[in-house]
Amino acid sequence: MDRPMALGLHASRRNFLVGAGRFAGAAAALRLMPGSALAAETGGAYCPPPSAWSDLAKGVKGGVLRPEDPFFADICRPNNLRYGATLPAGIARCSRPEDVQACIAWVKQQAMPFAVRSGGHNYAGFSTTPGLLIDMTLMAGAEPVKGSDGLVRVLGGTLNSYVYKQMERLGRTITHGRCDSVGAAGFLLGGGIGFNMRKFGMASDLLRATELVKADGSHVNANADSESALYWACRGGAGGNFGINTSFTLETRPAEPVTVFNLVWTGKDLPKILKLLLTELSAAPDEFGSKINVTIPSWQERCANVPLKLSILGQLHKSRVTLKEIFKSTWESIDWSQSTLEENVPYWTGQDFLTETTFPYYYQEKSSYMTAADIGDEAIAAMFDWAARMPATSMPVAFKFFQVGGAINRVGPTETAYVHRGYDWLFSVEANWWRPTDSALLIEQALEWQQRFYDDVNRRTRAQGAFQNFPDPSLADWQRAYYGENLAKLAEVKKAVDPTMLFTFAQAIRPA
Repeated sequence: MDRPMALGLHASRRNFLVGAGRFAGAAAALRLMPGSALAAETGGAYCPPPSAWSDLAKGVKGGVLRPEDPFFADICRPNNLRYGATLPAGIARCSRPEDVQACIAWVKQQAMPFAVRSGGHNYAGFSTTPGLLIDMTLMAGAEPVKGSDGLVRVLGGTLNSYVYKQMERLGRTITHGRCDSVGAAGFLLGGGIGFNMRKFGMASDLLRATELVKADGSHVNANADSESALYWACRGGAGGNFGINTSFTLETRPAEPVTVFNLVWTGKDLPKILKLLLTELSAAPDEFGSKINVTIPSWQERCANVPLKLSILGQLHKSRVTLKEIFKSTWESIDWSQSTLEENVPYWTGQDFLTETTFPYYYQEKSSYMTAADIGDEAIAAMFDWAARMPATSMPVAFKFFQVGGAINRVGPTETAYVHRGYDWLFSVEANWWRPTDSALLIEQALEWQQRFYDDVNRRTRAQGAFQNFPDPSLADWQRAYYGENLAKLAEVKKAVDPTMLFTFAQAIRPA
């Protein structure tokens, strides 16, 4: 989730907080099973009687929307349109924890599946449901904690844009992403990447407490002293697994001036340039954060002879090392006609330069973690060979490298649920398309290309794992890829707080 993810980041999207309701009783489940008489009559939709919806509306201060209501389609539309055909039976607009508790009680009573959403940027569509969509966006806000030294409390439905504005007012910052429409909850719960992460750590490393509604309906505060196992799990265990988070208390840092840049290289030497960047930048100081993009043009752009482009976006906090020294042997080959560099600007002015505003489209992303020493010349050559073989769609795609390391790697892999420590780069390759412009056959070919690219490059670089904020519905053994050695403990936490898997979805953690 590079968008990302809320505070989210990603090179074009990100976030979510998700949950899906498990059937509460065998009889109720049977009457709603696919193939049942009621399911046949309703087209597979979930249809509680009008009185049930009225009961829910009485308990939800923010209101309940049904498909016939204005703005229903706008509120339930996900960022990934691949999953846009799944419409909920209703939307509960929660504005307080009591609303969330009312929703939990209601879905149990009605045996209704559900999903929880703030930004709607879940890559795999886990914030969509044919049942009740629990919309958290009315529960928005970010305020300093009175009497604390730099703590800020962010409400569970807050989007990045709100967090950014409040942080700017306070003269503070955190590890945050670039996409202003991502939800803070999904971003934080899955780890949370951004250009500050090498200096401050993952966003989840800055989490000091979180309030959430559990499967039993209780509203608890999880921190290092109370509900400590649940607190540990919420720092990288991903949204939708352990409850519905209604607030997050974050440690913030002073917002100090930064240098921001978008540097571009063109020509025939891009494989050589990429190899130098991946090797030399891994030794950069913690104050440096970057994302490398190799952009593959759309079929329309290819017809216009638009070539591949290598670019790097990022920032540098005040450092003993200059930007030119960090880039070493690649600095002189920068194409300055296409590049931008703004030095020593106010922090949030710099973030305006880096911010990405996205629109809904169709995509799938695959990710893994790499160390610079394992990315050899053969692997780089294979990446560009695969790029040349991309069955072009009507949207450009990219393979990317988000720079990790620094403060991230000074936290042990089991200290929080976020296990991916000890790497230099978070790699991802995307497939993007547009319907109906791109045919079903072309989309199938693009996804096959993506999988083969991913498998080959991972083998050549000995890449490990996958980023849980970039959920991938086609990922084999996602449990180990997302959570590694922390999976067993996460399963124990799940058993303690949600043994019957009320909160479930296709890649939900199962109880031990």
